[in-house]
Amino acid sequence: MTGNLRPLPHPDPFVDVTRGYITAVADELAAGGVRLADVWLDPSDPRDATFVLGERALVWNETDGFVLGDFVSGAQGDRTVLRDPVRLGGGVLADPREVAGRLAGPAGGVPVRLRSYADGHDGFEDALARYGDR
Repeated sequence: MTGNLRPLPHPDPFVDVTRGYITAVADELAAGGVRLADVWLDPSDPRDATFVLGERALVWNETDGFVLGDFVSGAQGDRTVLRDPVRLGGGVLADPREVAGRLAGPAGGVPVRLRSYADGHDGFEDALARYGDR
């Protein structure tokens, strides 16, 4: 399926605040010609989201940024499992316009923690809020 798939609202407001950013990324992926089969917001601790790209998936979380790998399993409410994950780089809030380009040439390496989800006063929430409700 191609088109502007967008994550549904999440019942937990703390998780749902990520929806604006995830929507911006989904829109940019679709605009860049990336085929999205599904996109959803996942559980918290850390908050994350999954973009299913056929047999592969792109997973974002608030501690590691974007990771690409073979989709093994996952659904809204269940943590996504990837085989052979590769970190894309760009930080925990990579510019949505750059994410599609990063899919073409992942930086490689084992995912590394960029921040802790327990860091409540590190400016992340303010940066995330700038994406608002899309």
